Amino acid sequence: MFAVLYMADFQLQAALRLEPEMRSRPVALLEERPGPPVVFQLTEAARRAGVEAGLTATQAMARCGGVALKTRARAQEETVTAMLLQCAHCFSPNIEATAEGVCTLDWKGLAVEGEMEEWAARWAERVFEALERLQLEASIGVAETPFLAWQAARRAGSGLRTLSSSSRPFLWVQDAEKFVAALPLEALEPEAGVREILEVWGVATVGEFVALGKENIAQRLGSEGMELFDAATSRQQRPLKLARPGETFEERMDFEPPVESLEPLLFVLRRFVEELARRLEAVYRVTAELKLQLGLACGARYERAFVIPAPTGQVETLFRILQTHLENVRTDSPIAWLGLSALPGRAAQDQLGLFEAALRDPNQFHETLGRLRALLGGERVGTPRLERTHRPDSFRMELEGIMVRRAAEERDHAGGDPPTGPALRRFRPPLPATVETRRRHPALLRSAVFTGPIAQSRGPWRL
Repeated sequence: MFAVLYMADFQLQAALRLEPEMRSRPVALLEERPGPPVVFQLTEAARRAGVEAGLTATQAMARCGGVALKTRARAQEETVTAMLLQCAHCFSPNIEATAEGVCTLDWKGLAVEGEMEEWAARWAERVFEALERLQLEASIGVAETPFLAWQAARRAGSGLRTLSSSSRPFLWVQDAEKFVAALPLEALEPEAGVREILEVWGVATVGEFVALGKENIAQRLGSEGMELFDAATSRQQRPLKLARPGETFEERMDFEPPVESLEPLLFVLRRFVEELARRLEAVYRVTAELKLQLGLACGARYERAFVIPAPTGQVETLFRILQTHLENVRTDSPIAWLGLSALPGRAAQDQLGLFEAALRDPNQFHETLGRLRALLGGERVGTPRLERTHRPDSFRMELEGIMVRRAAEERDHAGGDPPTGPALRRFRPPLPATVETRRRHPALLRSAVFTGPIAQSRGPWRL
């Protein structure tokens, strides 16, 4: 059995994904083509106002003065495609990116509990809930072949317009022959010449087309008619072109005109963080690292990565980290586009010892460090680290990844040899000392505070 997730008006959904309040308003999406652009997808409110597909922008505004005209958002379409695949992969390991807004799932290997019909309804309900959390509209079709499942999903979603619809657009094809016979002829996607001939004959459904007979179709329509007949009567399985969803979750928006102030940038960034947190929650992950990208109008690019000390899915925490940094960023030109990507991880769950203590909120601690760094300067905030040199009191300040690096060092050195590096300089100022050697190895130390043999030493030494 196969299931298909089908997003009706895929391009329109992608264009309005970051503006959910526009879904209930008259909106028309214009098709990019030579000459005047025409409407090819529109919301239900625009359809009720008299706007139709195929109208030019001027004609659409003449029928509905309040219609909002949108152009295709290619970056958002790529993002929605990735979201659909990532959501589908949570319900089946075998998925295929069949077309734009269409994802095919193979049920092979899934554990069926109870009756097949009841289990399929529960499975579809979980998928609908996951899609709603991502604010995506889709219909589901289930059948014995990928082609029939796709047609079932299209039939189920033919009346899908809003997320608030009470009925679930789900269709399970149990009688394949009866279902195929009732399909409109457009489901087979015939060529224009063949479609015109069949319209003259009065053939409107696949069942009426098959009833003409294989020999009659071959004599009158030739090879093109036979291909349609085979597509209508074949029940052969085809292997899926398996796809794997990406591990990086990205959001991007282009600004027209470019942004020159911080407020609109933070407004969009807040929505990006909410979307990324919602997408990661759908796949049972949290944010482990954020990467901020700013495209400047002059062509330059600003990038900054943020390692989250304690991976989390809390929107406020993630947004504060970005806001604290952006409050101290100055660019030479306005910002033309904004990009934010998140690397998924799992929530940290460490078992501490009896006398160990952890920070109450590591993310808030790092936010405080970020504010101090902006106030005092990056070279004055952090953890002092000794330089690998013999110069007395030579050190550097480190801030990035303090908690991550400290935990890694504790794991590496637990129960092992002590770390190598410069010798401990305990006396300030340094005391003069005399070292005697035997066979070019230190053997005896004489100083004002201590005199005695050297029990252990590590080299090399400069004599």
